[in-house]
Amino acid sequence: MSTDDSARWVKRGAGVVDENVLDQLHADLSHLAADYLTKPPLELIPALARLRREVFDLVDARQRPRFLPDLYLIAGQVCALMAHACADLGRPYDADTHARTAWFAADYAEDQHLMAYVRWIQANVAYWGGDYHRAAQYAQTGLADMTDIATRLRLASQLARAEAARGDDRAALAALDIAMDALGRVQPGAAASPGVMYFDPGKARYYAAEVHLALGGRQHSRVALGHAEAALALFTETSPPEFVAAAQIDAAHAHLGLGDIEAASAHVHNVLALPVELRTTPITERVTKIATEFTTLGAGTRTTRELTDRIGLFTAYTARENRSSLEE
Repeated sequence: MSTDDSARWVKRGAGVVDENVLDQLHADLSHLAADYLTKPPLELIPALARLRREVFDLVDARQRPRFLPDLYLIAGQVCALMAHACADLGRPYDADTHARTAWFAADYAEDQHLMAYVRWIQANVAYWGGDYHRAAQYAQTGLADMTDIATRLRLASQLARAEAARGDDRAALAALDIAMDALGRVQPGAAASPGVMYFDPGKARYYAAEVHLALGGRQHSRVALGHAEAALALFTETSPPEFVAAAQIDAAHAHLGLGDIEAASAHVHNVLALPVELRTTPITERVTKIATEFTTLGAGTRTTRELTDRIGLFTAYTARENRSSLEE
């Protein structure tokens, strides 16, 4: 009997939830959240869909009230991961729908960490859709009642870059101050949420870089470069390649802001080696944007011509090209 078969047998039982079933469901969820850091989002969709159906069926079977908060928590976490995956694969409608379901479940579970994660996903979908005002609203709503330091870091970081993108410098820097204060107080290794549901301090650093890049100007480019390099220093060989790629693109943007095209191109060359299945919407959007900056600053140079050709191939084959195979 395979591990998957054993897990299904435990969860199936007699259709009645007990501590054993909940332990297995929590383990399944944690495993998938950890896998999200190392596997392409498209690969995880089928397993997430199966787990979601199992949990929904258990909730619908009218379980004993004392088990319902855990069931709603797991249901919300699975839906939130589905929303995250759909957002990464360029499906904003699906992402928003799964996120609303996750919020419904999080509200019933009364789980602060899940609520924060859902608001971050909703803000992220709006941010990459260009609706920076809505992105800021989602992040601000989530941040308002948040006391946990790690989740404050996530939401304040998201709020800062949304405010910067919509041109409110003062609000962006105020939110960034909250994020940097939280970053200084986060305890390494003290993740309250599993896997990708934990906001990596390295991500906070490259979000901060993006805030300063959006604010513009040579001084902000210097500060942005410092944050991007700090992110790269925090990441290790086992860190998600997409995190590293995002920080490298931010470092490249900063170098361009300082007039160093060669240093910028070195970072971008590293990003362009990312496998197709990991070329998520946030990564391809970043690459597309920096391609425009290279063209503006170094039109006609050999470096720019070569990068433009490679970027064209990179963005032609992405993770979202296979989105028709998503299970919904």
